[in-house]
Amino acid sequence: MLVGSLLALVAAGIMHWGLPDAPESKEEVATVSMHTLKYILKDRPVMLANYGYFGHMWELYAMWTWLPYFLTASFKASLEGTASQEASTLFAFLTIGISGAIGSIIGGLYADKIGKARLSMIAMIVSAVSSICIGLTFGLSIWITVIVAIIWGISVVADSAQFSAMVADFTKSECVGTALTFQMAIGFLMTVFSIYLIPVFEDIVGWKWAFSILAIGPVIGVLAMISLIRYKH
Repeated sequence: MLVGSLLALVAAGIMHWGLPDAPESKEEVATVSMHTLKYILKDRPVMLANYGYFGHMWELYAMWTWLPYFLTASFKASLEGTASQEASTLFAFLTIGISGAIGSIIGGLYADKIGKARLSMIAMIVSAVSSICIGLTFGLSIWITVIVAIIWGISVVADSAQFSAMVADFTKSECVGTALTFQMAIGFLMTVFSIYLIPVFEDIVGWKWAFSILAIGPVIGVLAMISLIRYKH
C-alpha cells in the first residue's frame, strides 16, 4: 500500500511538471451535460464502443478480484504448506500487475496498426477463452495454471484504453465529457454485479467453472466490435 501510494505521488509529479499544457482550443469545452446524453444514446458508433466497454468491465474487475483466491485454492491442491500461499501471492501479482502492464503496452502499440476495434475484438476473444479455460487447470500443475493466467492477464486489459479512445474519436467535441462519463459510470456499475456473482457461482459449480460466467461480457463485446467494424466500412 505504501509503495502504491508513493507511485501515485510520482505520477502526480509527472503530470504537474513533466507534461506540457494542452494547447488552447476555440472549440466548445467538453463538459458533462444531461442534455447531450440523448444524442449519445442515439449515436450508433459511440454506443457500440460502449457495449464493448460494458462487456469488458463485466469481466475485468471480477477477474482481478477473484483470481488471487482461485490461485490460492488451486495451489493448495497442488502444493503443500506455506509454499502454496507464497506462490499464489507471487503469481497473482505477476498475472494482474506485470501481465496487465504488458497487455496495456501491447494494446496501445497494435491498436494504431490494426485498428482499435479489431485489437479490442482479438483481446476479448482471447480473454473469453481464458476465462473458460482457467478453471479447467484447477489442481493441475501450477505452471499450466500460471500460463493460462498470464495469457488472461495480458488479454483482459489490452483493450481497456481502446474503448475510451473510440468514444472520444466518434463523439462530437462538445459531447465528449458526457460520453466518457456515461461510459465509465455504466461500466463500473457492471463490475458490482460480476464481482458479487463469482462467489455465488463458485458455490454452485466450483472453481472449475466459476469464471466461465465472465465470458458473457467479452462475447457481447466481440459482437459489438464486429458491428462497429461493419458500420465504419
